[in-house]
Amino acid sequence: MPFLHIVVCGGGLAGYMTAAALSRHLPETCKLTHVVTREAPAQDIFYGSVTTPIAYNFNLSLEVSEPRLLLESDAAFSFGTHYQGWGGDAQAWVQGFQQPLPVLGGVPFHQYLARMGHEGLEPYLVSAAAAKRGAFAHPPEQAAHPLSRAEYGYQLDVRSYRDLLACATDTSRLVVIQAEITDIDTDSEGVAALHLSDGRTLLADMFVDCTGPEAALLSRLGATLTGERQLGAVMTRTPESTLGPAVRTVTGQAFGWQSITPLQGASTKLTLFAESDEAPALRAHRDAPEVSAKAAFGRRSQAWVGNCVAIGQAAATIEPLTPSPMVCLQRDIERLISLIPLSCDMAMERREFNRQFDNDYQHAELFRQAFFATTPVAGSAYWQAASPQPADPRLDRKLTQFLSRGVLVSYDLEPFTPEDWVVLHYGMGRRPLRGDRLADQTPAAQVEAYLSDLKRQIETTVAALPSHHAYMARLKPFLRQKSS
Repeated sequence: MPFLHIVVCGGGLAGYMTAAALSRHLPETCKLTHVVTREAPAQDIFYGSVTTPIAYNFNLSLEVSEPRLLLESDAAFSFGTHYQGWGGDAQAWVQGFQQPLPVLGGVPFHQYLARMGHEGLEPYLVSAAAAKRGAFAHPPEQAAHPLSRAEYGYQLDVRSYRDLLACATDTSRLVVIQAEITDIDTDSEGVAALHLSDGRTLLADMFVDCTGPEAALLSRLGATLTGERQLGAVMTRTPESTLGPAVRTVTGQAFGWQSITPLQGASTKLTLFAESDEAPALRAHRDAPEVSAKAAFGRRSQAWVGNCVAIGQAAATIEPLTPSPMVCLQRDIERLISLIPLSCDMAMERREFNRQFDNDYQHAELFRQAFFATTPVAGSAYWQAASPQPADPRLDRKLTQFLSRGVLVSYDLEPFTPEDWVVLHYGMGRRPLRGDRLADQTPAAQVEAYLSDLKRQIETTVAALPSHHAYMARLKPFLRQKSS
């Protein structure tokens, strides 16, 4: 189209992130308007507080470099999430971010653990070892260095991150309107017009719904919500003089779970619970919550209908037990940028967006469901609702093949890597009954020597790393000096 007008609706994280991305990537012929309906919706806490390593390049695409992120927000580094007391067996492990594990003689690393009868994977994961010790340093580029196999994301507070993105938006490309939506006109093409509380009426070629779980625009176009899990959450922010470890801690509870996320100058406590267990969850939270929210968890039947596309929670509300909410939000925005329509007929772009959205949501759900394929917490309404019945056959295939012979079943376009899955399997106590016969070709003494040496190298490396607090205390003055 020679001219395209896109209206982004929503004032939460998804709205600001989408507006920032479009303002940086839309061609000059496009006009962009951002209708900020609510500055800080409570449901934003359901995006969680951890991003995966893919956030680095995503932030750069918005011209938010890592130095800017660390100096202009309270974000900190993250090696992953430390789960504690999970399930009826009270399992504990670090779900760390990790480069691909070594492949020896064409055989995946974990197959050698199965052959040698080693029960634990964590001693060979440098990110997990550093996270448990509270240490951090940037992974070096030298491939021979043990720390080079670590990956990191970021720990953040949604409000602080949203404010940074608002500053990163190219305002020369953007018209911002602070108003509520009072009415929506629809027709056979989708959204025809928006009526705003300031008296204005907005017409556009394309509308982006970032209004959160209510999906104010998309829900008017017949996109129904699938999924009936109702969860509540409360969040409290506590000032801290010392930066905690580069890992979020999630502790399982009968009512759901509770997380602690260390940030610069503070920590956040998020308590998530089944609606029927709100009273015990609030007692366990103790602090008077600053933010409270409830939502139905599930997805819309379509994320793009007519000329309206939903981003983030307007398309799907995902439990922040894993980094899935932030991962899917970023992928939604990247997908939208790659599929900006070339003509008034949006059928091809709409079909491809919905296909990829469907894949993302289903794979994120598979990863979440794998957390519940274990001994449940007796009498817990949260656990009863979280365990899908009947089980997804794709997850059954992943679990069965790994338990049988250590095979990592993968599907197209999965947002989680094979390393994510093998770390989760071992963390949940799953072990292959038999390994790959090719692993038997390497002499047992050679395998044992390699594993012992790798474990020793990781222990030595991690012992020499500074604490997360000490590393950040030295890094920030250096970044300020470099940027001045």
